[in-house]
Amino acid sequence: MKYVLPLVLILLTACNQVDTTMQNELSSLKEKLAAAEKALAAPATDETAFIHTVFFWMKEEVTAEQKAEFVKNGMGKLKECPQIYKVFYGPPAGTPREVVDNSYDYAWICHFKSKEDQDAYQTEPIHQKFVEDFNHLWDKVQVYDNVLSE
Repeated sequence: MKYVLPLVLILLTACNQVDTTMQNELSSLKEKLAAAEKALAAPATDETAFIHTVFFWMKEEVTAEQKAEFVKNGMGKLKECPQIYKVFYGPPAGTPREVVDNSYDYAWICHFKSKEDQDAYQTEPIHQKFVEDFNHLWDKVQVYDNVLSE
C-alpha cells in the first residue's frame, strides 16, 4: 500500500505531461491551420514581371504542313526554354472588330519573372535554334515587350 500512493502520483504527473504536450501540439496545429486558411483566402500572386509578345506573318508560299511544323517543332520546342515562366501561342482568334488586328498568322506570348530572364532567353540555344530553323518561313515579325507594374 505504501507504494500505491507514489505510483498514483507518478501516473497523474505523467498524464498531466502528456496532456500538456498534446495541448501544445494542438495549439501548433491550430496556428498552422489558421495560416493555411489565410493563404488560401489571399489572392494568388503571379510572378510575371516581363511579357514578351511576338507576332509572326508567314510568307504567302508557306504550306499548311510547314505551318504545322512551325507550331509543333518550332514553338512547341521553344516553350522548353528554361527562362520562360509561362507561355501561350497560337493563331489569331478571328474576332471581327475594327480595333483588332487579325492579320498575323501566329502569336507567341511568354512571361518571364524578370527582364534578366528575358535577356538570357534571347541568347538561349533553344531560342537561337528556333530562329535559325524557322526564319525562312516568316515575312514579318513584330515584338512588343512589357514590364508589369502593380
